[in-house]
Parts: sequence; structure tokens; C-alpha cells
Amino acid sequence: MSQLSIKQLFWITFAVLLAVLPQLYRLPLWFLPMTLVVVSYRFYAQLNQVKKAYNLLLTLVAVLALLLIVYSQGFGLSREISVTILITMSVLKLLETYAMRDALLVVMLCYFVTMTRFLYSQDLLLIFYLLGSAFITTHALSILNFEKTPQWFDRKQMKSTASSLALAIPFAVLFFLVFPRLGSPIWGSPDIFGEGKTGISDTMSPGSIIELFMDDSPAFRVTFKGGKKPDNSQLYWRGPVLWNFDGRTWSRKKSRSLRHTIRQYQVDDAIEYQIELESTGQNFMFGLDYVIEAPEKAFLLPDSMLYSPTKINQLKYYDLKSLMLNRFYQTISTSNKALLLDFPAQQNQQTLNMMREWRSQGDNDNQIINRALSWFNQQAFYYSYSPPALTGEVIDDFLFDSRRGFCEHYASSFVIMMRMAGIPARVVTGYQGGVDNGEYLLVKQSDAHAWAEVYIEADSEADNQLGYWLRVDPTSMVAPERVEQGAREIMDSKRSVFDFEWLKNFRESTDKYRYQWNQWVRDFNVSKQEALFRAIGIEHRDGKSLALMMMGVLFVTILLSLIPMWWLQRKRYHSLQKLYLQFAQLTKKSPELFATHHQGIESFAEQLIVAHPQTKALVTHFVDTYLHTRYSNDSVDQKQILSHLYGTLQKIKQTIQMAQ
Repeated sequence: MSQLSIKQLFWITFAVLLAVLPQLYRLPLWFLPMTLVVVSYRFYAQLNQVKKAYNLLLTLVAVLALLLIVYSQGFGLSREISVTILITMSVLKLLETYAMRDALLVVMLCYFVTMTRFLYSQDLLLIFYLLGSAFITTHALSILNFEKTPQWFDRKQMKSTASSLALAIPFAVLFFLVFPRLGSPIWGSPDIFGEGKTGISDTMSPGSIIELFMDDSPAFRVTFKGGKKPDNSQLYWRGPVLWNFDGRTWSRKKSRSLRHTIRQYQVDDAIEYQIELESTGQNFMFGLDYVIEAPEKAFLLPDSMLYSPTKINQLKYYDLKSLMLNRFYQTISTSNKALLLDFPAQQNQQTLNMMREWRSQGDNDNQIINRALSWFNQQAFYYSYSPPALTGEVIDDFLFDSRRGFCEHYASSFVIMMRMAGIPARVVTGYQGGVDNGEYLLVKQSDAHAWAEVYIEADSEADNQLGYWLRVDPTSMVAPERVEQGAREIMDSKRSVFDFEWLKNFRESTDKYRYQWNQWVRDFNVSKQEALFRAIGIEHRDGKSLALMMMGVLFVTILLSLIPMWWLQRKRYHSLQKLYLQFAQLTKKSPELFATHHQGIESFAEQLIVAHPQTKALVTHFVDTYLHTRYSNDSVDQKQILSHLYGTLQKIKQTIQMAQ
């Protein structure tokens, strides 16, 4: 039989479900039905006094759950599998939670399950979840140890739980600030745990960027130094550069060489800024065209793409300098040129014939480029984030049939057109524009964009014998407002049921708090901790200094925590009690008489009258009025009565002093 009450079981189950709730989106599909069955059965067993199932049966259930986890998520050591096992076993533990020992174990597991959510994100909104889950779990623990009333929601006990958590906050802040920090958190290591992938990918096919257009979550935030923010039309945030095309999908060209640093430029022409990049699970980073030099712990590949040697599985900050150029001088090898001219020869014959005709008319490269842009501008092309699906030969289908597409359709088609005309070209993906959010620029996933780069061969008659890359954005020929004003301005209808203007504004406003949270909490790394130590006089993080500092700060924290405890537990007196204490203070010069005030006001008053007979009338009136005010059910003006009693008290005091 269960040793737990239905109230205790309710709070334990509530704590488990709340701890599990934020993880549901990444758990296997069978997990939710399993949880509902476990919870339903456990309450049925509690209400109908069903005995605990045999241990062999419970073991078989646990083994079956493990097999389902392996089937759903694979076999091996990863963050996903580890967390799923912990969560699943915590839920299944309810099946054998009949004794107090098992109940306490389940509640303790809830703390661990809650913390696993922070292995995936440390966003500001999760703090509210953490506080709520910690409160419910701690309250369940309190009810297991001190079930004072049968009421399921006891205000007094809830208040006690909140007070206990409040006392823990100073200690949490202390350990956050001074506990030695790792250079990289273990959950950010792709070698140990799996990774989540979000945002721009290193491949592109029709519809891939449209999916990002539906997502308003932050991609990164940019802080410009000196207030030098370029116009929106210049904000091309370069990401993966795509060279290879198989007829439908674009992909990157792997490279082991690096691009040179730009040495010669006017200092005033450079834009300095810092990027706060959200975790992506990818290696590539973003910067304005064209980045002058790679930041620390990153590389600048030959195609001007920023590349991190480790996957970005946590918030990343880096400083950059860029020159706002639409062309970049560079030589390309013969093999690279061949790759940049490659296209599926047996596909998209209609486009190929058109480009051969243009070229046969004697136009040079720049004229071909301008003619293609004019063609997009003058023909019946439309910018749409809900274009029809392309089948078969996607370039011909888009250029001559559907003519409705997103930026990836225009960039992809334009690059193939250029290659067919004998002009080296490639697709660049990244983001374009951003939202001015006060002290920083917010770039969202919905700002994802794709554009083209064409290579213009060196002019034999020009002084500069280098060819150059020219940025060309065919989307601007069809929807110039997309580049000039941003992705938000082209939304002519709702992207989803919840796509309200006020909701987008609310998200952008609340992102300001998330930005501050990132700056002061998520990015509190080793270097910032060392700066904190130096500020308080600790130059080196040796064990002795850290131990002494932590002991000192811990002592002060405990002392500060005791103050509110004393304040909450101190004796509290209402107005009449305070007045009675003042009445007793009249006899303080007579210790024997003063000691009798604990016997009650009537007994004390009798002895006061014996000691000072001249006060009999005043004391009797004071006592009668006091008792009537305190214990009578009559509605009276207490403020007026207290004023009258205080006046009587002063008369008694004067009478005693005159007699002495």
C-alpha cells in the first residue's frame, strides 16, 4: 500500500510534469503517450489502493523504454540520449513511488531534469521556467516532509517555500560569480555531445531560405562602434558561399587555404562592429562584405567566408572590421574558374539557348549582367514567399513558367545564367538588413537572404591587372524594398496564424532585455571572471586566494541571509499590544512590579493601583477601554480609540511622576 497521501502524490507528479514540459518538443513521439499512461495509472492505483507492481514487471517496462530510446535516437553517448534516458526514467519512477524514500528520490531527480533544459539554451525566458519549476519541486519536497494541512494549496506553506528559495538566491549569485569557470562549457563541446542546427545551412535548394523567412528568432546582434551604421541596402551579412550545383541543390566548395588580409585601405572607410552570434551548431560565422581580417579563433576562407574551427554551440562574440565594397579584387585559379563555370549541361536547355543567343550578339560580360538584371526587372517576375513548387528542370521552370520565387530562386537562376554565358559566378548566402533595436542591430532568421557574385576578368588596358568579384543581387530588381527596407516590408499577408504585428513588435522590444541578459549573464566567461577578481585585488586564480575569497564572501552572504530570517521571525505587535507595553513601561523603575506585566493587563493593573492608589480611576478607565476595544465585536473607530488611550496613558504617567 502507498505511504503517500493523494496530496503528496499530486505535488510530486506536478513537479515531474513541469520539469519535463519544456523538453517535449525534442523527445520521441512515444514519450507523451507513455507519460499520460504512467500518470493515469499511478493516480488510479492511489485512489483504488492498488499494490505496487512486481519488480520484474517494472524492470521489463524500463528495458522496453531503453530499447525505444535506442530505436528513436540511436545508440551511443550524446547529449540527446543522456537527457532522454534521465527524463524517461524519472517519469517511470512514478510507477514505484509508494514509499517516502522513492518520493524523495523522484523530487530530487526533478531538479536535475530541470537543469538539463539549460544544456540546450540559457535564454532569459528560461529563467522564469527555472524559478517556477524550482518552486514547485521545492514545495513538493516541503509537503513530503511537512504535510501540515489537508488543503492542496496551502498559502502559508507556499509562502514558506518562496521564502526558502529567496534565501538561496544570494548563494546562487555568489557561486555564479566566483566559482571557477571552464573556458568552454561541457555542453558546448561537439566532441562529447550532439548539436542542434539552426539558421542558414551550407546547402541551398528551392524553399530552404523560405523556411527561415517564417522564423523571427534572433540570428545575431550587432553593435556598431562610433555609431557608424551603414544604410540598410549595404547590410549584406556574408555566410556560406556556394559553388557546386547538381541541378537542384547548391553546396559549398571545401578549401584548405585562406584569404589574405586587406592591407591597404582608408581607416575612415572601415566599419568596426561586434557580433553576438546565437548558437547554430555550424562552423560558419557572419560578417559584412567585405571583412578586412579574420577575428581571433576564426579563419577567412578564399571565398571571404568566415569559418570557426569548432562548431558554434553557444553564444559567440567576435569583433570585425569591414569595408563596404560591392567588388573585391582577387585572382582565381584555372581549376576554380572551371568550377565557377560548371552547370548540368543536359538540363535547362531553354535558359542555355537564351544565354547563347545573348552572347552571340557581341555583348561583353558587364553588358550580359546588366541585360539579365533588366530582364528580371521588365519581365513579369514576382517576389513571393509562397511560390509554387519547382519540379524537373528547376531553372527553366522558374524563369519561363512560374516566375514567382524567393531570393534563392533569383540568386540561383542568375548564377546559372551567368555560367551559361561564360561568366564565373557563385551563390552567396547569409542575411540582409536587420532591425534597429536601439543600441544594437537585431538580425533575425527571417532576414535570411541569398545573392550572387560574378567574377569580372581583368581589363588588359586597365592599370589594375586583377579581376574582381562583383556583388549582384537580382532580387533587388524584382523587389527593391526587400533590400532597401528589409524583409519585414515585403510581407503582404500573414505568414502564420500567430503572425501579428503587435507580437513582432513585442518580440523586438523584449529582445532588448535578452541582449542585456546575454551581455551580463550568458557571456560571463573566464576573462570577465578574471577581470572581476582583479577588481577586488586577486591577480592570480590560485587555489589559496580563491578559497579565502569564497570563505569571506560566503560568510558575508550567510550574514546577509540571516538578516531577513531574523526580520521574518521577529516578534510582531499590533497597535494595542504596543500600547500595553508602553503601559507596562510606567513601572520600569520598580522591577518587581514591572515583572508582573506578563500576568495580563487586569492582574498588572490591580498591582499598579496598589502601588499608586491615586491612579485608580485613570487605570480602571484605561483597562476597561483597552479590553473592550480588543475583544468586543462592536465596530469602532480604532484610530480615535488609540488616540484616547494614549492620552489616558500620558495622564497616568503624569500622576505617578507628581506623586514621586
